[in-house]
Amino acid sequence: MRLTPRMLFLAGAALVSVGVVADTIPTIKIPDSYFLGQSPTAKNKPASAGLETAAAVNGSLYAVIAPTYNGAGGASSYIRLFNGGSAAANFSVTVIGSPSGTTLGTANISIPVRASIQYALNGTSPPGILQLANAAALPTGDTGYSLYVQSTEPTAGYAHVVYNSVNTFFENVSICSNLLNQSVKSVVNSAVLTNIHTSLFASNYPATVTIHNYWNAQISYRATVVDAATGTIKGQFNIPIAANASYSAPWSFFEQSVGWTPTAAELHANLVITDPAGVAPAVVLGQTITNSNFAGGPAAVNMSTVCAVNAAVVASSGGGSGGGGISY
Repeated sequence: MRLTPRMLFLAGAALVSVGVVADTIPTIKIPDSYFLGQSPTAKNKPASAGLETAAAVNGSLYAVIAPTYNGAGGASSYIRLFNGGSAAANFSVTVIGSPSGTTLGTANISIPVRASIQYALNGTSPPGILQLANAAALPTGDTGYSLYVQSTEPTAGYAHVVYNSVNTFFENVSICSNLLNQSVKSVVNSAVLTNIHTSLFASNYPATVTIHNYWNAQISYRATVVDAATGTIKGQFNIPIAANASYSAPWSFFEQSVGWTPTAAELHANLVITDPAGVAPAVVLGQTITNSNFAGGPAAVNMSTVCAVNAAVVASSGGGSGGGGISY
C-alpha cells in the first residue's frame, strides 16, 4: 500500500500525541531484595510508616553520589572534592538515607583554590563526610547513604573512589551527569587531572599519566604540578607532544621535572594542562594506577573520571561565583 501525504501526517500526529493518551504500560514494583545492600528477607519500610516525614530533596538541584559503601565486605567510599576557581569554594554535602530518602545531615566543606581533598565517607581522624555532617543513624530499614552535593563554583568537581581493605581492590566508581573538564573548559582554557597518586604510592599503587594531543601540529603544552591537599603550585614545565600523538609517563617524572619530593602528607597531586598560546588545550587526559597487590599479578585501574558539580557554563549566561578559574 502506498502511503499518502495525509496518511504520513496522521502517523506523525499520533507519534507526537502519545503523551495525552491513557498509559497502558504496566508499572512494576521493584522487589525489596533488589535494593542495593538489602538482604532478600528484609523489608524496606520506614520504622513508623504512619508518621509525617520531611519533604524529599529535589535531586535535580544537586550532583548525586550514589550508591556509597560504608565498610560492608571491606569496601569503603572516599569522596574527592576539587576547586578550580580563583577563591576558596564551599561544598554543601547533604547525607540521605537509602532507600527511605530521609535527610540525615549536611556538611559544609571549604576547599582551597586548586585543591582536591579526599574525605572518607565514614572516618574519625580526620573526620569523614558523615561526621562533618553530624549525620543521624540510618533509620530502620535503610541500608546505605546517598550524598547530594552543591557548590556555586562553576569549576567545582568530585570523584568517588572505593577501596576494599580485605582484597586491596581500588577503583574509581564516579558516575557523572557532567564531566569536570567540560565544565572547566567552559570557564577557562585549561584541562585538569585530580588526585593523582604521588611517588609515596610507588611500591603498591603507582600512577601513570597520559596526555593525547589531538591537534594537527606539535604543541608544547605547559604542565602545572599542584599539591592536591593544599592547592600549592609545586612547579611548571613544558611538554612538546607531536600531532595526534599520546605522551605517557609515570607520575614520578612530573615530580622530578619540577624538583618536588613529596612529604608524608603529600599523597595526591593535581595536574593542570594549558596551551601557552592562550587557547583551549587540544588534549585528552587520563590517569591509571597499577595495583600490585592482586594475587594474579599487577592490574591497571583507570582513575581518569572526575565529575562536575555543575553543568558547563553557557557563555551568554555565566554561572557560579568563582570566576577566574585554573589558568596559569
